[in-house]
Amino acid sequence: MRTLYDRLKFLFPLGELTEQRPDLAFVTVPAEHLRSLLLHLRDREGYTHLVLLTAVDWLEDGQFQLTYLLCNRAARHDI
Repeated sequence: MRTLYDRLKFLFPLGELTEQRPDLAFVTVPAEHLRSLLLHLRDREGYTHLVLLTAVDWLEDGQFQLTYLLCNRAARHDI
C-alpha cells in the first residue's frame, strides 16, 4: 500500500497514510481533490468496487466527514 500511496501523493495532496493491515489502508483527502482522486483510483489503479460510503457529522461545528471504502479485487486491497 505504501507504493500506491507514494504514487498518489505525487499527484494529489494527501494526508498521512494509516495502514490498518497489509491489505487495508486509510488516507485523508481534501474535498476539492476527492473526485479526481476517486476517478484516478477507478480508472488507473483498479479500485472499481465501492464497498462502503458513510458519513460522520459534527452538527455543532457545522462539519461532516465522508468515508469511502474502495476495493481493488484483483490486488485484494482496500483503501
